[in-house]
Amino acid sequence: MIRIRAVEPGSIAEELEIFPGDYLLKIDGKEIRDYIDYQYGIAADFFVLTVEKADGEIWEIEIEKDADESIGLVFDDIIFDQLKLCKNNCLFCFVRQQPGGLRKSLLLKDDDYRFSFLQGSFITLTNLKEEDFKRIVDYNLSPLYISVHTTNPALRVEMMKNPQAGRIMEQLKYLAERGISYHTQLVLCPGYNDGTELDRSIKDLISLYPNVLSIGVVPVGLTEHRFNLPFLEKYTNSRAKESLAQVKEWQKKIKDLYGKNILYAADEFYFLANDSIPPVEEYHDFCQLENGIGLTRLLWEEFASLSLPESIPVKTVGLITGILGNKALAPIVNRLQEIPGLDIYTIPVENEFFGSSVTVTGLLTGQDIINKIKQLSNKPEYIIIPDIVLNPVGLFLDNLTVSDLIKEFPELKIYFVANLEEMLEVLLNG
Repeated sequence: MIRIRAVEPGSIAEELEIFPGDYLLKIDGKEIRDYIDYQYGIAADFFVLTVEKADGEIWEIEIEKDADESIGLVFDDIIFDQLKLCKNNCLFCFVRQQPGGLRKSLLLKDDDYRFSFLQGSFITLTNLKEEDFKRIVDYNLSPLYISVHTTNPALRVEMMKNPQAGRIMEQLKYLAERGISYHTQLVLCPGYNDGTELDRSIKDLISLYPNVLSIGVVPVGLTEHRFNLPFLEKYTNSRAKESLAQVKEWQKKIKDLYGKNILYAADEFYFLANDSIPPVEEYHDFCQLENGIGLTRLLWEEFASLSLPESIPVKTVGLITGILGNKALAPIVNRLQEIPGLDIYTIPVENEFFGSSVTVTGLLTGQDIINKIKQLSNKPEYIIIPDIVLNPVGLFLDNLTVSDLIKEFPELKIYFVANLEEMLEVLLNG
């Protein structure tokens, strides 16, 4: 049974007196495994809901509606049966590199194709059974997001420590032949799947065009908690330049072959290599933002679209950011510093929790931010923090809350913002 968390006002469900706290049992007599089953079930213009009311009474409700009309039920989750967990032991798995004491949700290694379709999570395909592939095809669950890493069967098995990992090209071809498209990623580990292996992987993947929609190339993320894990090299400036040069060469070949580019490098590669971020037209539909691909360019485009004030009431503002984010914010801060009345600067925070090699802003913890602010000899009047450091219920990765941070600095005005527009609102009216 699936608990109904909310009912949208004015919806069919509200009219039928279905309430939060009731349970959805079946649609047309069939149990619902996930949100995909639910969406398919209510897509018909006539169906029967089986609902258990809060008092235990069972209702059979006939519903007739337009095919594209929602019935207004909201659930806590999108997976209603058992989550499909990862069966790999990848050399570079970030979950296995985390310190102890984290909440359980951060240690969960999911590898569920339903999350891939519904939310864009990357999956490896190694735990899929024949019936899973059949369901993907029958329901046309496209596009998917697939972690390839390498198309070399033996190397993929070595890197993922799973004998099923070597079937990746076979699986990708199976999906492509049946009309399923996918975005792919290659997490590069120096000495393993870069160099000639990167060339092989790109060559194999572009052969699957147009079903392969994008190929994201991302540097491996390493923490200082790799206990009992094989040694992996960090990406250096020279290594980043080499991999980026390969990507650029392949981008030219792909454009010649298909008239468009589908290969992208993470922003981190450009910063590591001291190279320029590509122009906006090179990213097309920004299809791999969650991989840190195109985020910087999109940020700059968003800033360019804002109408900046001629002046701002005098205030001093510090922008909390990770080491990588500091590079992305530099041109924005430089422009904002030209506005009379505004003294604004970044406050780069080194990640002590995961280790200094983890440089993205989204992985900063509450305690690291607190420690950094305490170290400032001259604290700004305002502190602005990107809300990407929080989960949906307002917790940092180390389980500190917004209130925990604010109470450390009662004299400061601290704001969490989702984007540059909200930041500008703070600058003007905060």
